[in-house]
Amino acid sequence: MFEYERGRAATDVRKASERLRELSRNAAPGVWRVVEDAGTVRLTGREGMDIAVLLGTWAPSTAHYLTTVAPDTAFLMAEILWRSQSLIRKGEMPSQIQSSLSTLARTILDP
Repeated sequence: MFEYERGRAATDVRKASERLRELSRNAAPGVWRVVEDAGTVRLTGREGMDIAVLLGTWAPSTAHYLTTVAPDTAFLMAEILWRSQSLIRKGEMPSQIQSSLSTLARTILDP
């Protein structure tokens, strides 16, 4: 039974890695920055091009969050997921880390 669960978890982690890479590839490239103007918050990419304009109470914190999980970070997360899948499948991953990676994978696959 444990082998089946590890296999399923490893498959989910691999699929999540692929999904995260796909999402990152389709996002605006480069490093994202937050630019706060009167009442609005702009998320900018390369050469100051607008990626998004956010409004409201949560705009500043949401914009800073988005800069943290911009495509470069997502690619690194995808790499970590991809590299961990064989360790999970073999049962060599500590259970707490495996559980966290499995939860992350499920969240990416089924938001």
